[in-house]
Amino acid sequence: MLAGSLLLQLAYFASVLFLVWRASCASRAGQRAEFRQVQERSIQPPDYDG
Repeated sequence: MLAGSLLLQLAYFASVLFLVWRASCASRAGQRAEFRQVQERSIQPPDYDG
């Protein structure tokens, strides 16, 4: 019974670490996409309707 509870706690801890890691990866990917959009906007010349 003690080994089972330790295994459950270990699995819980590992799953929390995995979720934190996945969230940080998604956050970094979003920041990279946002940075690319800002770079693309700064490179394009302005539109003139004149």
